[in-house]
Amino acid sequence: MARIDGREAAQDAMMDVARLAVAAAYRSPQMTGRLELKTEIVSGKDIAPIVEVFEAVHPISPVMYFDYQTLKYYLDRGVSIPIILLGADLTFAEMGWDCGACGHATCGKFNAYSKKNKSKTLLWGGPSCNWKLLDFGAACDFACAALNQYRIDARAMGTVGGAASTAGFLPDCSAVIGIPIGPPGDFKWFSRATNLDTADYEMHREWTMRTSPTNWQTFPGSTKPCIKTRDDWWNNMEYVKWEPFSPEEQKFLEATVEKVGQVATKVAPDVSAWYKKKGKK
Repeated sequence: MARIDGREAAQDAMMDVARLAVAAAYRSPQMTGRLELKTEIVSGKDIAPIVEVFEAVHPISPVMYFDYQTLKYYLDRGVSIPIILLGADLTFAEMGWDCGACGHATCGKFNAYSKKNKSKTLLWGGPSCNWKLLDFGAACDFACAALNQYRIDARAMGTVGGAASTAGFLPDCSAVIGIPIGPPGDFKWFSRATNLDTADYEMHREWTMRTSPTNWQTFPGSTKPCIKTRDDWWNNMEYVKWEPFSPEEQKFLEATVEKVGQVATKVAPDVSAWYKKKGKK
């Protein structure tokens, strides 16, 4: 006979469920049959580099801020949150379907453009083949669906994936999504009691008012999203507040991005060492 604390048992189960979710991701239906899905499960102290990147970038994005505070809350309390990382390189289309969804007439033209213009932002790299993007999304969906089968709290998050990618995880992937799992309890990644004490009421109110109404127009992570009013929306951008960044805001943004780069340079060697060690096996 054994006597086991229920909450401890529930926490131990998080890693078992994470493994099952990864298995489900590999089982997801694929349109192209060409997606090379890469996955990792990160937990314990190995999450620290991800949180460090979050700490550097969160001042320029409330979305990053809330996710950073939630991860930090549990990390500071020694609560291990397994994070599933799912990634893939979506920047090459070898199917030859010439569907035009990427904006190019042929896959060949897309590949030629991608080869010359491939780049990575704080959250995502590109350009992306739309068919492979669908397949990647299906893999993320299957992982989350498996977690839901066990009623485990989880959320597919570009912020966590972006922070992990910047820290050096899944280095060959243009797209990375992170799925934090647990800890046991109710809706930790949706109704976040952990965030209530991290900012005052007015800050919460302003950020909510400035981001939520724009979800259907463009991604609102900066709280000053540009509206896609024309095909070449990136030229002469228009913002929800109808004004560009002020010189002070632009300077702060550039300084923050520079700091993120410094943090990435600091943590990347330790993260990369795992891949080198794995390659020798």
